[in-house]
Amino acid sequence: MKKESGFTLIELLTVIAIVGIVTAIATPSFLRSRANAKLKGAASNLRGDLEKAKLRAVREHAFVVVLFSVDGYIVFVDNGSGGGTADDWTRNGSESILANRRIPAGVAIDLVNTTFTNNRTRFNSRGLPNIIATEIVVIVDSVNEKTITINRVGHIQAT
Repeated sequence: MKKESGFTLIELLTVIAIVGIVTAIATPSFLRSRANAKLKGAASNLRGDLEKAKLRAVREHAFVVVLFSVDGYIVFVDNGSGGGTADDWTRNGSESILANRRIPAGVAIDLVNTTFTNNRTRFNSRGLPNIIATEIVVIVDSVNEKTITINRVGHIQAT
């Protein structure tokens, strides 16, 4: 009698069950780490763009404005170029955009807990923010949050 090679139905079902169990255990952890990476990335981008805004304000010798919304922010030089009005907190004329970012899906800027007046800030020609005390922007996902702090001398810190 000749021996057949291959897998039996029971062996195949056992392997499929084991793969299903391992997948069910690993998926929540993978999804949490992916969401955490999005949150960290959004906070890192915001911190970098705030640093860039501060440096460009000094370089351009003009105000650089950061306007926040729930799903992103825009950074621009508020110098009145191209027929725009300087120092009016509004991008008009041909004032140059330094960043126009959208926050990744599942992550948002928490405007309720953010302490910027009218959801905006700006840096002057000395790189100082337009604030008297510390201002905070909070970026949240469904579980965690990251905080970006700007103090009155322009030091930007992420926690």
